Amino acid sequence: MKTTTEDGCVGPDARAQETLLELVKISTEGVGGHDACIRALLREVTGYFKLPLSIISRIDGPRYEVEFVLDANRQIEVGQGFDLAATYCERVLTLEKPLYVHHAADSQLVDHPCYREMALETYLGIRLFRNGEVYGTLSLTAPEPREHPFTPADISVLETAGALVSHHLALRQAERRFSLALKGAAVGFWEWDVRTDSVFWSPQYREVLGFTDPDFEPVFDDFSSRVHPDDLERVMLSINDHLALRKPFDIEFQICHEAGWYLWVRARGQAQWDAGGQAMRMAGSIDDITARKTAENRAQDRLRMLELAGQAASIGYVEIDLSSGTGMASDEVYEILGLERNTFDLSLDHLLALTHPDDTRLAREFVEASLESGELGAETIRFRRGHDGLERFVHVWIQALDGPGRPAPRIFSVIQDVTDQRADEQRLRQQTQELRRTNVELERFATVASHDLQEPLRKVTTFGDLMVRDYGDKLDDRGVRMLETMAGAAHRMRQLIRDLLQYSRSSHVALDVQPVSLDDLMDGVMSDLDMSIRDCDAKVDYPRGLALAGDPVLLRQLFQNLIGNAVKYRDPERPPRIGVTVQDDEETCQITVTDNGIGFDADHAERIFEVFRRLHARDSYPGTGVGLALCQRIVERHGGMIRAEGRPGKGASFTVTLPKAPIDRYSLMTGMAEATQPIH
Repeated sequence: MKTTTEDGCVGPDARAQETLLELVKISTEGVGGHDACIRALLREVTGYFKLPLSIISRIDGPRYEVEFVLDANRQIEVGQGFDLAATYCERVLTLEKPLYVHHAADSQLVDHPCYREMALETYLGIRLFRNGEVYGTLSLTAPEPREHPFTPADISVLETAGALVSHHLALRQAERRFSLALKGAAVGFWEWDVRTDSVFWSPQYREVLGFTDPDFEPVFDDFSSRVHPDDLERVMLSINDHLALRKPFDIEFQICHEAGWYLWVRARGQAQWDAGGQAMRMAGSIDDITARKTAENRAQDRLRMLELAGQAASIGYVEIDLSSGTGMASDEVYEILGLERNTFDLSLDHLLALTHPDDTRLAREFVEASLESGELGAETIRFRRGHDGLERFVHVWIQALDGPGRPAPRIFSVIQDVTDQRADEQRLRQQTQELRRTNVELERFATVASHDLQEPLRKVTTFGDLMVRDYGDKLDDRGVRMLETMAGAAHRMRQLIRDLLQYSRSSHVALDVQPVSLDDLMDGVMSDLDMSIRDCDAKVDYPRGLALAGDPVLLRQLFQNLIGNAVKYRDPERPPRIGVTVQDDEETCQITVTDNGIGFDADHAERIFEVFRRLHARDSYPGTGVGLALCQRIVERHGGMIRAEGRPGKGASFTVTLPKAPIDRYSLMTGMAEATQPIH
């Protein structure tokens, strides 16, 4: 069961918890091999952050190579290589710690070559390790900034994903080595004459230890001197016990290869004694078990990784055998429920006895329903901690595990203390309600302020016009110019107030999403701009028979500003030529408006969308500097993005990418959908 807010949205921490569980599940099940697991982990973490580009890289010196990638724009491919210094990941390696940047323009990355070249605003990056050494990075990027910084839950998701990917990278390498070891596996035989200390090693034995000199005649010290110092005492004690006490000799230890590295071997042997009970000789075999030891270490590493994931997310694991009534649990379970491992008898009944009296019936019905369905179930249940009686909200996932020949199934459960999240959700609901109230008040204030500000401006304009009409012939040229300047300033102020009011409302209204004919949209825009287009002999070409999805009023404002902008910033040496092109795929629609006007410097491509940002003097080109900011606001309200390209004297183009199914994220977050109406 997903934790939801009052208005039906999935809580951010609950979503992070579910993602962490899914990451652990992907890693644990290991379906399709390690490469498939790594791809699945990358898809899961990409889906969580909803960023267009995610890469798992391999870094070799100054080279950054793409090993796994998910690219919504299909521009980056596996195997592509880049200069590490030109990527944000270089900063992650330099700092030797993860990097989370939600707005690069306001961060340490603003001077980075990657930002200057690509202007990527959002970036998350973390190092990946293989066997203790840096292998590469896991990174996610987007050209747009995030509205808010990354939360501790977001960081937990990325770091857990990075740890699990690192885990599979190490396992993949170990399995490849294991495969090679199996192909070359051989059992070597040996014999030791205890009385003369001479030793015989078979060719296979020599091969295992890397001896290539066929004339080398070993003695016992050639064996003992190569045993790892940590294992030497144990090996010698086992040999002595066999010779003196006739205990079985079967031992695993590390021994040094001729090349200087250690391998794991299993040695077995049998001695022969004389009539007096003295050992005469001892013979046996030696088997290279390095691959098996690696596999065992891999299993231990996997368990440690699961424990690490549980600790990172404060998640506990419980398994109970209903036939015996016994169970086992991780340390996090005892900590969450306030129990002492040595004194608490772990069973289903004892756990249910810890539930809050008001939730005991819910808990029992939940367990019974999960057992009956056999499917994964989830519920939030109140518990009373064992050592202090404090009430805690605990989210519980239960899966019944049938065992062969078992009269009753086993239960595997994952639990997480969500008391703090519940408190945060309550605060979030209160903040959302306050935000709704504040937005309504802001909307009312903007309307009243607009009216109250424009009324005196209208009087200034009116009386200024009357003075020019009635007393213009009595004023000198300077007086006339002063009146004209006053009237122009008043007109500009009225236009600025209207633009700011429109900009403010564009973020507060609920989207009225519906199919919109591009023909009707552009015909309306052309009608509104008819006089401006005729005055400069502009020509506007756009395709027919296409449809978009969105708010028709906001989309009309968007295209009216883009077309009007192209007409306004025309080149005085040639008539304006404006083209509208459309490209779409299954998920998005891309509209590009191109003109042959005066253009702009590429360095201004991002700043051009800032409120009040003007690249030209007011006496050269009129306007308030709000139009393009309004365009960006409208596009983002639809869940899309807009970018600008241009060259001085060569024209400009504005590319709008809109989703086929727009999502009114603002209304979902604030609940303003029912409190406001679309702009008309």
